This record gives sequence, C-alpha cells and structure tokens, in this order.
Amino acid sequence: MGLRCRRGGRGGSIIGVILMLASAALAQDPEPPLPPPRPDRPAEPQPAEHRAEKVPRIETPLRQKADLGGEDRDACLQRLTQLGLRFETRPPVKENSCQIENPVLVSALPNGVAVVPASLMACPVAESTARWMSESVAPEAQRQFQSAPTKLLIGTSYQCRDQRNGEKLSEHAFGNGLDVMGFEFAKREPLTISSRPESSPEAIFQAAIRKAACTIFNTVLGPGSDAAHGDHLHLDLRQRKGDYRICQ
Repeated sequence: MGLRCRRGGRGGSIIGVILMLASAALAQDPEPPLPPPRPDRPAEPQPAEHRAEKVPRIETPLRQKADLGGEDRDACLQRLTQLGLRFETRPPVKENSCQIENPVLVSALPNGVAVVPASLMACPVAESTARWMSESVAPEAQRQFQSAPTKLLIGTSYQCRDQRNGEKLSEHAFGNGLDVMGFEFAKREPLTISSRPESSPEAIFQAAIRKAACTIFNTVLGPGSDAAHGDHLHLDLRQRKGDYRICQ
C-alpha cells in the first residue's frame, strides 16, 4: 500500500509541472499573429480632410479674331463703296507669316483716279488712301498745277517680305502699307517722287501732300528720310504705343 501511494504522489507532481508550463506559454503569446495583408488589396481611403482634391482647370474661350473684326470689316467695305472706290474683295491672305485678314484689290479711287497697277491692300489702307487723295492731293494739284490727278502710281502694296534692315516683317507683309511712286494729271506731265529744288511748284506740291499724309497715316517716309526712300513716299498704318507716329 505504501508503494501505491508513492506512485500516486509522483504522478501528481508531473501533472502540476506540465500545467505550470502551459500557463506560462499562454501568458507570453495570448493571441495568434494576424496574416499579412494581400498585395492586391486596395489602400484604405484617406479621410476627406487629408485627401488632396484635383480641381479641374477651366479656361474661358477667347473670342476669335474673325468675330472681332467681322463688323468692322463690313463697315469698312461699306465706306469704300460710299466713297466711290472701285475695288474687289478678296479672301484672306496667308503666306508663311504674312497675312491680310480683310484684303481688297483697289483699281480706282474717288473721282476716277486710277490706281496703277491695281493693288492689294487691307481695307483701312484703301480708305486712308482715298481720304488722302480727296482731301489733300487733288486740292493741292489744283492749286499748284491747275490740273486734277488721274492716276496714283504704286510701287509696292502687299508683298511678303521683311523690313529692309531684316529685323522683322514689313508692313507690306500685312497689306498695311503703300509705296507711292508718283502721279499722273489731266493737263500736265507726270510727277515722280524725288528731291526737288525748293520753291518750285513740284516741291511745294510734294511737301504739302507729304505733310497732309502725316495726319492720316501712322508712318510717312520719303526723300530725305533715308536713302531707301529717296524715290517714293512710304505710307502705312502701323500701330505703336501711345499712338506714336513717324513723319519724315
């Protein structure tokens, strides 16, 4: 009987040790680790206050040049008709960087003054040339020569080219300028633009119409301004800051 008791006590001790070890293991790792997230799982969305929103860029459409110039162009053409010019409308010119948005081919000015050769130019240049001829050239021709002008002789109107110094496009490249070489008259010989002796009727006529052109055009260059303009009057409507004009 004594042997049976000793066996029972040893067995109880072993069971106690096993229970103590199991309790310690459970205390060190109470929960099993979670598996790593799947790589194809979408990221959690950020809170609204931390998420950067992509604001769409809104651009206001610009009004096109054709729309801006349409009414002005029609009004200009109507004025040419009322002034009595003989002209043909032509489609817009586009040649490399050269262009005319509202070209007209002018063959005659008011009072039947022929434009020789017929010249392509922007409508405002045609209108300004008609004003100059009617308001200045014709009256001065009557005063100095007692004769009406019959022809306006043109050297260059539209021409796709640079300025002579090569820095930028000429006003001719936009149909915005004319080179006037001279005039023909009903009762006297033709007059070509050139340097003339002072006090002669030709010199007085040329000086008067040149001065008058400066009130109508934005650029007037002629004999004496430089060597390139010694044989003609260059007239153009180039726009400059502050309405600055060149009259030489």
